[in-house]
Amino acid sequence: MVFEKVQSLLTQSKVTFRLHHHDPVVTVAQAKAIVPHLAVNLIKTIVFKIKDGPWILAGVNAPDRIHYKYLADIFGVNRKLIRAVSAPEVEAGLGFEIGGVGPFPVASDVAVILDQSLMDLPHVFCGSGRNTVTVEIAPGDLAAAGQAKVAVIRKP
Repeated sequence: MVFEKVQSLLTQSKVTFRLHHHDPVVTVAQAKAIVPHLAVNLIKTIVFKIKDGPWILAGVNAPDRIHYKYLADIFGVNRKLIRAVSAPEVEAGLGFEIGGVGPFPVASDVAVILDQSLMDLPHVFCGSGRNTVTVEIAPGDLAAAGQAKVAVIRKP
């Protein structure tokens, strides 16, 4: 169902994108081994939850790590109120398959943020909701389609 929401969101946004079908991948390491051509400019989407607040889907380049303080400052909350969400919680709460999480607002209580450095890339690859399909898209189009905030969120 999430995959269909993502496809609908992209189609309705009238952005150019391409779907790549492949064997299941769950980790970045698996993506590099199974579909190496899709692992260049790969966005890793990490899911957070603000206590008594929205889910956050934070996208960074796969090798990068997220700076929690930057994330908390952007959302105007204390760092202690943001927690990373486990893969089973993401699957149960948002419907993304493990390995298929992408920076798309699939529910009304989901905020999306992309690291500023992604905007310098000609195209990116990200999860589609399924771990067997990867989205290829220009980062500006991804930000527009996902109604994403763009800011520095990666560790220096």
